[in-house]
Amino acid sequence: MASRNFDFNKIQRSFMTIKLKEGTLTSGDATLVVKMPMKKTFEKMTAIQNQGTEDMSTDDAMDMIGGIVADILSNNMQKKKITTEDITDNYDIEEMMILLDKFMEFTESIQSDPN
Repeated sequence: MASRNFDFNKIQRSFMTIKLKEGTLTSGDATLVVKMPMKKTFEKMTAIQNQGTEDMSTDDAMDMIGGIVADILSNNMQKKKITTEDITDNYDIEEMMILLDKFMEFTESIQSDPN
């Protein structure tokens, strides 16, 4: 009888390195190594792309997008917690949307990679 083992700790993982604007974090390096999103964050990312923010007030749209960006950035190797306020106080809507687009490109490239 053959014995096979599988260890989740030895899986090759993909990461995205993101350099934040100066002043975003109160301490430490502003470069984060971000992991692939968990299901809850991925669902929020796809929902905002499908739904859009046209029917929301500016404040609601900023908070929703800022929250998603904070979730993405908080899933980092350095274990730094990023809050919605960290994002909405330091980034405008255009910057947040660009980050979301780039991160979606990253996740889609991993999903479409046959290896």
